[in-house]
Amino acid sequence: MIDPRGNCVFPFAYNDDDEPMYFEIEFKDKGVHLIYGFKVLSKLFKRGPRKIVSENLSVVVGKSKTVKLFERSNNRISIMKNKKALSFIKLNEKLLAELEERINSNLDKSELFLTGAFKSIISNEFAESVLGFFRNNLFVVSDFTLKKTNVTIPNENISRENFFAWNRMLDGFVKNADFGPQSIFFEASKADKDDASKLELVSLYKNKSKGMVIPADLMESRGTLKLLDFAIHFQTLFAHGGVFVLDEFDAAIHPELIKGIIALFHNQTVNVNGAQLVFTTHNPIYLNNKMFRRDQIKFVEKDKDTFDSVLYSLADFGSIDVRNDQNYLINYFKGRYGALPFIDFSKLLVEYETKEEEYPNLRPTTKRK
Repeated sequence: MIDPRGNCVFPFAYNDDDEPMYFEIEFKDKGVHLIYGFKVLSKLFKRGPRKIVSENLSVVVGKSKTVKLFERSNNRISIMKNKKALSFIKLNEKLLAELEERINSNLDKSELFLTGAFKSIISNEFAESVLGFFRNNLFVVSDFTLKKTNVTIPNENISRENFFAWNRMLDGFVKNADFGPQSIFFEASKADKDDASKLELVSLYKNKSKGMVIPADLMESRGTLKLLDFAIHFQTLFAHGGVFVLDEFDAAIHPELIKGIIALFHNQTVNVNGAQLVFTTHNPIYLNNKMFRRDQIKFVEKDKDTFDSVLYSLADFGSIDVRNDQNYLINYFKGRYGALPFIDFSKLLVEYETKEEEYPNLRPTTKRK
């Protein structure tokens, strides 16, 4: 897990300390198909430098041919010098060999090669393609990142056009989602009058005589705030494309609103740039062949021995076992697709009665006067 609050990586708790984590991203940027990945070794709840175990960047040519640009093994970088790789990097072989030797003598074991020497010396273009994807095309919303009242917008993105576009988007969501008669919009933060980059989400409630502006998180429900947090990303997503990743998408939001958002991403008139929606949910009502294709539905099942989360697709079962005319929801509850916990809580009170002599540390304590 990567901590969104800082530059920290938390390893899987059940792994051995010397087992690295692997991250890989595959995407297209301006028609170029890229694969970037790295392995990192980080201690769980232990201070100390992380270690980059491996790293690689490749370009996919055609349907399946992969051209590797560089690969890393611990503290050694190998920059590819074959004809195809050189055509992408645009440096001659002799110069590249000299640069490689110089880079390896100064390589930091705790830092990514992509963001350091590769970006500054070898190919800023390819490095920016990867970094730009995370910076401009990947939007992640979870309980860790869910915004409340104050929303900080980068100064370069603040313009009269953007400001009113965001508020039009919010106003449309409030009215169509039937939240109530109130208006919800951004205004300059009163708490940070000197900082033009801070906007405050507020609610306007009107009665017969006057209107009252209140910070939104004081009046609006968690579901309303969550939906509005989604909405401010939609303008960018549908205008430029990107990937929208939502954890517990439907928590605190009505299923019909969720279906409406899913329909936006399916609507090719609205989603002209192919923005993608990736979300997690515990609600099986979305196992619907009219809403998603088989390959778009993924299951996560925890391995009982290793506690690893195993990801697989509904399409993995084949067209014979999973036909388009079948009811996926009923089949799921019959256990045909796995990822279904079988729990019987009725035995808890009988089998797990807490006895004082078995759990001495759980004895109640009394305060003395």
